[in-house]
Amino acid sequence: MFNSSTNTASSSRLEPGTQIRAVSEEHIPSALLVLREASQWLTSRGLSGWSDLELQEIDLPRQCAAGALILGFEGDSAVACMLLQRSDPIYWPEAAPGSALYLHKLAVRRAHAGRGWGARMIAWAKAEAQRLHIEHLRLDTWADSRLTELYSTHGFHLVDRAIKLEDGIVMCRMECPLVFKQL
Repeated sequence: MFNSSTNTASSSRLEPGTQIRAVSEEHIPSALLVLREASQWLTSRGLSGWSDLELQEIDLPRQCAAGALILGFEGDSAVACMLLQRSDPIYWPEAAPGSALYLHKLAVRRAHAGRGWGARMIAWAKAEAQRLHIEHLRLDTWADSRLTELYSTHGFHLVDRAIKLEDGIVMCRMECPLVFKQL
């Protein structure tokens, strides 16, 4: 689905030796390393991270086949990860097909935290949505966390916070409307 070579809007902002692109199944171990490390860090801070069961339920081979597994690289090393999907029937069941891309599981390796990788990944997702003429980038996140503030700084606004998971965690939905440049 996503082709990093055509995503020139954000790739032009990347530093030399860095790259963001959709990856194949051979990169699943690298993606899991990034996700597990971020999850362990969250848990060590008293926040909810992703369990191994949750990570297994993602079905990364299927995500790769759909072009939805996106990695950020410094040199040959994967340092950031996200899923960028065309639908989200769990959190956005009412959404019209093709109205948005859905950002999930954004994570950065701790050694690369604070170096702008989260912002780069979000910018890449926005540019990809614009390239595809999709009007919104959407996500869900833990409602009672600093992540809502982080996403707000990148143009996302709160849609609602009424989703409660089985374990009592309250989630919120956020959306970033995208502006298309007139030619």
